Amino acid sequence: MDVEPIRILVLDDDPFIGKMLATMLAGYNVKNTTSFGQFQQVIEEFNPDIAIIDLHLPDAHGLDVCKWIRSQNQYEDVILYILTATNDEQTLIRAYSIGVMDYIIKPFNKFILFSKLRRCALMIEIKRKLEHSLEYQKDIKKRLLQLNDFIKKCIKIDDIDTLVALFLHIKYIIPLDGLFIFNKLTTGKYTVLKLISHESWQSLIPKLHKVIGQNTIEPVSFFFESTTKVNIASISLQRYGYVFFVSNLPYTPDERNLIGLLAEIIRVIISRTEIYEYVQKQNKIYRDEISKVRQIQVAQLPKFRNINGYEIASTFLPAEDISGDFFDGFYVDKDVFQIVLCDVSGHGIASSYIGNAMRTLIRTFSFNEQSPAKVLYKVNRQMIADGKGLYYFGTAVICRLYPDGTILYTSAGHPPLYYYNYNAHKIEELPNTGGLLGVFEDMAYQDATIMLQSGDMLFLYTDGLTESMNPALKTLYGDQRLKDTIFINAHENPVELLHSICGSMYEFTEYAPLEDDVTLICIKKI
Repeated sequence: MDVEPIRILVLDDDPFIGKMLATMLAGYNVKNTTSFGQFQQVIEEFNPDIAIIDLHLPDAHGLDVCKWIRSQNQYEDVILYILTATNDEQTLIRAYSIGVMDYIIKPFNKFILFSKLRRCALMIEIKRKLEHSLEYQKDIKKRLLQLNDFIKKCIKIDDIDTLVALFLHIKYIIPLDGLFIFNKLTTGKYTVLKLISHESWQSLIPKLHKVIGQNTIEPVSFFFESTTKVNIASISLQRYGYVFFVSNLPYTPDERNLIGLLAEIIRVIISRTEIYEYVQKQNKIYRDEISKVRQIQVAQLPKFRNINGYEIASTFLPAEDISGDFFDGFYVDKDVFQIVLCDVSGHGIASSYIGNAMRTLIRTFSFNEQSPAKVLYKVNRQMIADGKGLYYFGTAVICRLYPDGTILYTSAGHPPLYYYNYNAHKIEELPNTGGLLGVFEDMAYQDATIMLQSGDMLFLYTDGLTESMNPALKTLYGDQRLKDTIFINAHENPVELLHSICGSMYEFTEYAPLEDDVTLICIKKI
């Protein structure tokens, strides 16, 4: 649009000052007045954007003039400057309180003057452009509403084919006599899709092929095709091809603006679809890798059976594809079987990695001559040495099963073990015997012993079970609910008991996704 020069009204009783300002401010529309009376006569007709007022006038004081201007509603947007040969603080404070923007010191420094006024001029130009834009929006409101509808439909697009199908909607935004899509194939050739056919399309298509072959098309281009006498606008679809808009009439500036905006929207949509395709590809690679890690993790888990006169069952429920929980089982001597259950803080890839390192350490330090407490002591020291700054910790319980029913165990910050006495038909809580792994280097761990008779059971679990939450009640599953479930279903075999506990947990959480990994182990003396 044509921008009207900024209007500056000067009030100074020295005509030379006015002329000098007009010379310095070439490019602005400057008008000079030499008295307050003349200023009052000129201001209404001139309607200035900026007023420059001398502080000392023959018929008024400059600040009183400023005060008068501010009292007139029609001049409330006029930007005020005062001319002064002094920078007296009290005068300046009063000027600012009236609404003066700034002051200009005599004699003038051309660069300072220009800089101060240019800043205001830019504000005025921006204001004018905004006002023009508002009028522009009113004039093409219907088309913009259609464009808004087009954008809404584009929001959910994640492939180019769907975008192309929406191009027919553009005829409601820009009057068109023809609409062609040139789809680029992997061979480099183009197929043409006529969404809106033009009466001259048979002669026009070869011309457009030629234009594409010349490689002169910009992201947005406008040109006149002289043979068919039509006006053409093109938008690049990047590596996918081009879209051509055909009109029998020249495109107006508004229509060119809309086409440019459409081009930007299409560019964003194409970029998003490419990002979406890339993310999908990377996500598939990631999911495939995670699946492999998951398979490896599951393959490492022991498949318990009847061992040394014990019936053992386990359940493993990771909150994510891979878990920070793990359990293990192996012989440390000919007739001594060791069961390990660990829970690393957090869940996911990092926790799984730490858990695998703990599994390796426990296997390395476990042999019959070294008690479970000594194993955890060495594992703890090694975790601290290897993991400084990682701030990962874990809980663990180790149980060694002897053929006569003796179980030697130790635990590190782990939830309590539950011992079910078959003959007494009661549950006893076995507290942990040491602190968390990976926190304090000299943490001490104690061994403890329990004797299982036929029918007795020992239940091990991670806190993901007791800390699972009911989403409606905002309450935890908790220790008491777990003990009650064990007590009610104690007549079942270990596999059935674990199924009952999992069912109870899922019913309590209303089958919501797990917030933490859950691992359960039940050991029953045969």
